[in-house]
Amino acid sequence: MMRRWLFLAVLAGTLLPVLLQPNAALAHAALRTSDPVANAFLQRAPDRVTLTFTEPIDARTSTIRLLDANGTPVATQPVAVSGNSMTAGVQSLKPGIYNVIWSNTSKIDGHAISGSFPFTVLRADGSMPDQSNSLAGLSSNPDPAPLADGVAVRALSLLGLAMVVAGAIVTLIWRESPASVRKGLTRTVYAGAAVLAIATMLNLATIHDAYSGVGLKEVILKTPSGGYWLTRAGLVLLIAVCASFLGDARARSSGALLAAVALYLWAYTATSHAAAGAGNAWAKPLDIAHGAAALAWIGAVTGLALSARLGAKGDDWPRLLPRFSLLASVMVFVLLATGVMSAFVEIDHPQKLWETRYGATLVVKIALMLPLLALAAYNARFGKHLLEQTNDGARTRFVRLASGEVLLGLAVFLAAAFLTQTTASKSIDIQPDARAFDQTSAFVDLNIDLKIDPNRTGLNTYTVGLTDAGGAPVNADRVKLTFRYQDDQSIGASSLVLSRSGNTFHGQGPFMTLEGKWRVEVEIRRPDVDDVVGFFDVRPAGAAVSNVVSGGAWGNPAPGLTWNQFGGFIFLLAGFGFALSRASVRRLLGRQAGWAANGLTMAGFAFGVLLVFGVHSHQQTGDLPVNPVTADANSIAQGRMLFEQNCASCHGRTGVPPKGLDLNPYPLDLTVHAPQHADGALFNFISKGVPGTAMRAWGSGDGKLTEEQIWHLVNFLRTLTPVER
Repeated sequence: MMRRWLFLAVLAGTLLPVLLQPNAALAHAALRTSDPVANAFLQRAPDRVTLTFTEPIDARTSTIRLLDANGTPVATQPVAVSGNSMTAGVQSLKPGIYNVIWSNTSKIDGHAISGSFPFTVLRADGSMPDQSNSLAGLSSNPDPAPLADGVAVRALSLLGLAMVVAGAIVTLIWRESPASVRKGLTRTVYAGAAVLAIATMLNLATIHDAYSGVGLKEVILKTPSGGYWLTRAGLVLLIAVCASFLGDARARSSGALLAAVALYLWAYTATSHAAAGAGNAWAKPLDIAHGAAALAWIGAVTGLALSARLGAKGDDWPRLLPRFSLLASVMVFVLLATGVMSAFVEIDHPQKLWETRYGATLVVKIALMLPLLALAAYNARFGKHLLEQTNDGARTRFVRLASGEVLLGLAVFLAAAFLTQTTASKSIDIQPDARAFDQTSAFVDLNIDLKIDPNRTGLNTYTVGLTDAGGAPVNADRVKLTFRYQDDQSIGASSLVLSRSGNTFHGQGPFMTLEGKWRVEVEIRRPDVDDVVGFFDVRPAGAAVSNVVSGGAWGNPAPGLTWNQFGGFIFLLAGFGFALSRASVRRLLGRQAGWAANGLTMAGFAFGVLLVFGVHSHQQTGDLPVNPVTADANSIAQGRMLFEQNCASCHGRTGVPPKGLDLNPYPLDLTVHAPQHADGALFNFISKGVPGTAMRAWGSGDGKLTEEQIWHLVNFLRTLTPVER
C-alpha cells in the first residue's frame, strides 16, 4: 500500500511541471541576420546594431558590446530584446573599424552561444579609414562544434532510456518468462534509471553554465529549460518507483515505464530541433515517433539478448520470437519513415548534407544504419532460429549476434546525440558563390577588359587591360574607375585611380559596399586622343541571406518542400509500409484485412505520386506577378525602413499589431499570415489594398510606393518570425 501511494505522489509531482510548461520551445539560437552585416563597409554610420536569431533569446543573458579597432568599448544604449531579435542603439560613429561582440542564451533549452564580427564606417569620400583592426579571430560561426558535455548528456540519456525499455518491453510481450529472466530485466530497469539520473544531473550543470550569473534556483524555477529539466528529473524518480512493481504487476508496471519513457522523450523534443521554427506541431510528433521507434527496437533487442543469456534451452522461446519479430519490424519501418521526413524538416537543400556539420553527422548516422539494418535482417531471417535449438552453443551464438546489433544501435545513438547538439542545417545560410567578374567590351577604338576579384561586397581587387581592335596592348596615362550604386541614387559615387603594372592596371579597395546593382565606369586617358569611358554593370555577391521559413506551429515544417510534396512523401511512405505488412496482416487478421492492406497500399502510392509529381507542378498562380528583386541584405534593409515608415503603426515593428487600435477588422499578424501567401499575392495586397479594411492601396495616391519599393517590402516580410507572447 505504501508503494502505491509513493507511486501516485511521484506521478503527480512529475506531471505538474509538465502541465505548467509554456508552449514555445526552441533550441540553438544561431545568428540569422545582422544590421550592419558582418564585414560591411558602410558609407553611412549606423544608429543602432540589430541582431536577429533563428529562435527566441533570453534577455537576462543576451548581450551586445561594441568595440573600436583598438578594442576600446564604444558607448551603446541598453540592449532591447524582443522575441528573436536584440537591438542596441549607438551614438554617431566616426569613420573607423568597429567590432560587434554578442552572446545569447536560447530561451527554452538554455544553449548559450556567442559570436563577433567587424564592420567599417568609410570616410565621406568613400575611402578606407587609416586604421587596422587589433582584434583578431572575430567570428560569427553559424555552425559551431557541439559541446562534449551536451553530447554526453544526450548519449547517456538515450542509453538509460534503452535499458529501461529493454526491461519493460520484454516483460510486457513475454509474460511467460522464467523468474531468472524477470529478475535480470528488473535489474536492467534499475540500472537504466541510474544512468538516467546521472545524465539528468549532468544536464542541470550544463544548463546552469549557460545561464551564467543566474542563480540555480531561478534557473530551475523561472526558465523554461529548467522547467523541462525538472520534468525529466521527476520522470527518473517515477521510473525507479515503477521498477519496484515489476515483480507484482508486470503488465501495468511495464506500461507505466514505457509511458514514462515517452514523456521523457517529449521533454527532450520540446527543447530540440523539431520544436524550432515553422510547422513544429508536425515536426515534434515525427521526432517523438522517431525516438520511440529507435528505443523500442534497440531496447527490445537488448532485452532479448539479456533473456537469451539468462534463460535456458527449455524456455518458451517459440511464444516470444513471433511477438518480438512483429514489434521489431514495425519499429524499424517507423524509424526509417520518420527519419526521412525529419531529414526534410531539418535540411532545406541537398548540398547542406556535406556543407554543414549537421548534414555530415546525418550522413555518418546513415552510414552506421546500413550495417545495423543488414545485421538486423540477418538476425530476423536466420539468427532468431538459434534460440529454438536445444544446445547452449546456438544460444551463445545468438547472444553474440544480438549484442552486435545492440552495439551498432548504440553507435547510432551516439551519432543522434551529436545531431541534437549541432545547429540544424536549415538554420545555416550557405555563403553565396562569388565568381570573379571578367568581361571585355568594345568602346570606341578600345577593348576594355575589367576583372573584379572576388566580386563580393567590400574589399575587391580591380584589374583593367586595354587592347586595340587587332588585340595589341594599348598604353594609357591614367585609368580611373568610378562606382555608382544604381539601387539608391542618394549614395554618392566613389573613384579609384589604378596603378600601372606592365600592360595592365591594378587597384584595390572597398568601393562596392552594398549588395545590388553597380555601374562601374572605366575612364581611359591617353596622350593626344580623346578620353574613352566604358560602362560595366556588376552585381557583387554579398552576405548570405537567410532562407529560414517563418510561420506558425501548423505551417509547412519542411523548408525545402511544398505542402503537396511534404504530404505526398507521407502518402508514399505509408503505402510502402502497407505493402511490406500485407502478408503479416493477412496471416494475423484474415483475408479481408489483407485486401484492405492491398487497397491502402495502392491508395498511398497513388496519392503520393499525384501530390509529389502532379498537383504541385501544375498549380495555378492566377497570373500573380513574379518577384524581380533579389532578396539580398540591401533589399531587406530597404524593406525594413519602408515598413517602419509606412506599416508599423498598424502592423507593429515586428509584424504583430499593437493592442488598442481603433480598427475593424483588426490588422493581421503578419508573422502568421505572410508565410501563407506567394510573393505575387503579397505584392497585390500592398499595391492594390484590401477592400473593406484600413489597408490602403500603396501603389497609387499620395505617398504611393514604386513597384521596386513594394518588392523590397515583400522581401522584408519574408524575414518576419513569430514573436513569443
